[in-house]
Amino acid sequence: MTNNTSPTKSFMAAEDRLIDHLRQHAELYTSTQPVHASWSHPSQFHLLLALGRRFTPVPSPDDLIGMPDRFCYSNAAHYALTHGDEGVVYAEGFALAHAGLEVYLPHAWVVRPDGTVLDPTWDNAPGGAYVGIPVADSRLWPLEGGGLLQDFDRTLPLLRDGFPPDALADLGRPLIAEGLS
Repeated sequence: MTNNTSPTKSFMAAEDRLIDHLRQHAELYTSTQPVHASWSHPSQFHLLLALGRRFTPVPSPDDLIGMPDRFCYSNAAHYALTHGDEGVVYAEGFALAHAGLEVYLPHAWVVRPDGTVLDPTWDNAPGGAYVGIPVADSRLWPLEGGGLLQDFDRTLPLLRDGFPPDALADLGRPLIAEGLS
């Protein structure tokens, strides 16, 4: 990536592979599960593909690193809550981690107003690409337990009814580049 946080072609290719991963899961879901016609989204993968955004990881400040591993949802929610005056919001979706190979993991992080990632759980090495939903409504942030897209009790209403009006922030970049279909 360049100094102005614009993604490089290789970084965008990593994002594209992550989006392809989400598409494959969405297609698998619709080919094997009954779809509820009245629901907003058949699965969390469909929801991410409909509402998700791309986010650019940049180096995090030293004081950010070190929150407990395996608690990304509450880590990100608490960080966003305590730093909301800086314009950051909670985001959740999938991230690309590198562990000798590419691994796509459900994850949560914080997004700055410029669409860059602050990840209170991972240091900068694991997160190679981030695709998710920036949630502006702090009442939805999972301060305890699992995430919005991973905890059944939180996910079900979002799949059935969608997000409340004005619950999402207009941050990050579109999943599909401008001018492409």
